[in-house]
Amino acid sequence: MNISTESNLTALLLSEAFSGVAVVRHNGETLVKFAGGLADRDTGRPNTLVTRFATASVGKMFTATCLARLEDAGLCQLSQPLADVVPSLAAHFDKRMSLASLLSHRSGLGDYINDDSDLPFAGMDVARLDRPGAFLPYVLKAPQGAPREFSYSSAGFILLGLAIEELTGMSYPEAMDHWVLEPAGLRSTGFPPMDDPPTDFANGYLPDGRTNAGHLPRIGGPDGGIVTTAADLQSFFGCLRSGDFLSQSARSFLWQEQGRINAISDYGHGFYLTPICGGMWPGHTGSDPGVSARVAFSPHSNSSIIVLCNRDEVAFDVFRLAMEHLNALAS
Repeated sequence: MNISTESNLTALLLSEAFSGVAVVRHNGETLVKFAGGLADRDTGRPNTLVTRFATASVGKMFTATCLARLEDAGLCQLSQPLADVVPSLAAHFDKRMSLASLLSHRSGLGDYINDDSDLPFAGMDVARLDRPGAFLPYVLKAPQGAPREFSYSSAGFILLGLAIEELTGMSYPEAMDHWVLEPAGLRSTGFPPMDDPPTDFANGYLPDGRTNAGHLPRIGGPDGGIVTTAADLQSFFGCLRSGDFLSQSARSFLWQEQGRINAISDYGHGFYLTPICGGMWPGHTGSDPGVSARVAFSPHSNSSIIVLCNRDEVAFDVFRLAMEHLNALAS
C-alpha cells in the first residue's frame, strides 16, 4: 500500500478545499466513507453521507442505462438510426446518426455548450430549460460532420433523451423513474427543480462564493444534472452488475471499449472506462458551475469510487488519489 497516497487523500478530504462526500469500497470493504464541508453556507448545514448532490454529466450513464433497458425490452435497437426513432428529427440530422454513435460521442455532432467555459450556460434562459425539447433550438445550431473519432457531445445526449420520450410515450424524468430509478430502488435520485431544491440538497458554490443558482438548467436532463446520493449510486452499481437488471449483452455493449480518449480513460457507450485494479471500471465524470463529481465501479466485485462535490474541480483530485490508493492495494 502506498502510504503517501493514502495520507494525501486523507489530507485533501480534511482540507477546506473539499466540500462533498467520498466513498471508496474494495472487495466489499469500505476504505473511505467521508462527508465534509457545507451543503448550505448561509445556514451552516453540513454535508452528510445522505446529502443529495447534483452530478452534472454523471447523468449520462443513467440515460445510457435507460436505453439499454428499452432494448432489452424489445422497444428499440441501439444500432437504429436516430431518424427512425424520432422521425421529426430526420430533416435536421445525418441519417447515419445512430443511437449507438450518439452514446459513444462518435456521431459527428458537435456541442451546444462550451464545456471549457466557467459558465457554459451563459446567455441561455436556463429557467426554460426543463425538458429535452427545450434544449433543441440550441442543439440544432451545433456543428455537424460525418461520423468520426470521439468528440464529446452533450447535444447528442439531448437527442437521446428525445428518443427515450418517443419510445416510451413519457417525459424524460417519468421514463427514467419507470425504467431505471424505481426498478433499481433509487429513492433519493431524480430531477428536482433547481429553483426549488429539496431540503437535503447540497447547494453548488462558485469559486467567488456565490451559489450556482441561475447558472444551470432548471431541471436536469439526459445530458446531465441528475440529483443523487452516494448510497443510491452504490445501489445503482450493484444493479448494473446484475443480469436481472441488464442483460449480459447490454452490459457488454455499454462497456465496450471504443478507443482511448485521454491519458488514462477509454469511452464505451455512455460510460467512461478507467483502468483500476487491473480491470476497466465503468463510470462517469461530471462538471458544472459549482458541481464536480466522478464515479467508477468494478463490474466484477463490490468495489467502487464515488466522489460528489458541491464546488468546482475538487472531486477529480480526490478520485485520482483514491484510484492510486486502490491500484497500490492491488499491486
